[in-house]
Order: sequence, then C-alpha cells, then structure tokens
Amino acid sequence: MGSEPRLANKAAVITGANQGIGAATARAFAAEGARLCLLDRKTDGIGAVAEAARGLGAEAFHKAMDVTDPEQVEAAMRAAQQRFGRIDVLVNCAGVFHSAPLVDYRIEDWNRVMAVNVTGVMLCCQAALKRMVPQGYGKIVNLASLAGKRGDKLVAAYSASKHAVIGITRCAALEAAEHGITVNAICPGYVNTDMYEGLLRDLGGQLGQGDADRFRARMLKNVPLGRMIEPEEIAALAVYLASPESDGMTGQALSLAGGMLQG
Repeated sequence: MGSEPRLANKAAVITGANQGIGAATARAFAAEGARLCLLDRKTDGIGAVAEAARGLGAEAFHKAMDVTDPEQVEAAMRAAQQRFGRIDVLVNCAGVFHSAPLVDYRIEDWNRVMAVNVTGVMLCCQAALKRMVPQGYGKIVNLASLAGKRGDKLVAAYSASKHAVIGITRCAALEAAEHGITVNAICPGYVNTDMYEGLLRDLGGQLGQGDADRFRARMLKNVPLGRMIEPEEIAALAVYLASPESDGMTGQALSLAGGMLQG
C-alpha cells in the first residue's frame, strides 16, 4: 500500500487560482488529497481548474472573489469554512504586475499593485487566521518574489509590494506561532507563466531590448541554472509548506529562483 497523501483531507483556500502558479498549486494540492476552495477575480478559466482538481479525486469548488474587497474576502472564507468545516491552509497566489519608471508612475497604477499584492494578502491572512486560531492549527503560504529581496529598474511598485508581503509573512508568523499556525513565503525568480510573458514584453520594450524572446535570453544569462522556473516547481514547494513536513518552519521567505541571489 502507498503512503497517505501529504495533504489528505486538508481544507485549502487558494487565491489567484485561475491560471499560472495558482492553477498549478490547485492541481498539486488535489493530487495530495486536499479539499479545495479556488478563488479568483477572473473566472474564465477557474471552472476548468476546479474540474481538473476533481479529476484528480479532490473535492473542489470555485468562487469569484476580489482580494481587495474585505466583504468579498470574508464571504469567500465563510463559504470555505461552511463547506469543509474548517480552513487548514491558505495559499495567497493572487497578484498583479505593472512596470514604469518611478518618475512616471501613475498613482492609480501604484495603488492597484499595492491593493492586490499587499492589502489583498493582509485581508486574506486576516480572514483565514480568524478561523485558524480557534482550531489551533493552520498553514499560510504567501507568494512573494525574488523582487521582494532586491530591486531593479522599472519595477518599484511590484518590488515594494513583494517586500511588504515578506514583512507581513514574518509578522504574522510571530503572532500566529503560539496558536500552532505557520506562515511562510515563496520568492520565485523568473517563472514560466502568462504574467511573466507580459512582464517580458513590457520591460523589453521600455528598456529598448527588442522582442520578448531576445529579452528572455538576456535575462536568463543572470540565472545560474540557465532556465525559467516552472509553475509546478513553485506548487511543489507550496505542498511542502502546507504539509506536516514543514511544521518546524515559520516566518521564512524561501527563494526558488534557479540560483539567483537576492543581491
């Protein structure tokens, strides 16, 4: 007989589950036996993600939610708790990116990045912790970025927001530890997702580096392993952080970036 799945019967909430890292995490969690509440503001693909999770044997449902709206966040967490009886795991994958020179950054673009990437993480952590603290158990995994440990041209808002995610992670970990709850962050480098393809187009154009393929090749010269990280690799780390295997780890910001250093 095989070993029990690492997330057997754990009730997990995943934001940003429509595509990319969020969708990969949903599939990985489903394969490890989790019960899933999949959330995203965009719902065009989330039904297919939920169906794929069910195809792997998982109980899964999906719901539209804007992470910047406190009422929607609370309603989604309440729905997950009512469906599963508890919330064991929260994975915050929802995020947006915008590039521009700091001197030209429009306040509305800055506020949007901060609202989704920072306030959204805070609201979701807050709503999940309200359920995890009384049950004396929980795992929170926040998607930060290597940009949360270093700076670069044209990404001031994104970098600042991911620095903030790491800060939230460390503070929440200290507050939650006495309740048997761990809070950790994953800091990916260059990940093979649609979001990163958009980043390549935007940055390549703004830096005068030609098309996305040439700019990607230039960027990968900075990666010791010489390749992009796949969403499934991020999802595998999220499984570890959500499993009992990581019970002794909290307040950490783990880089998964092909050997790139934080600088």
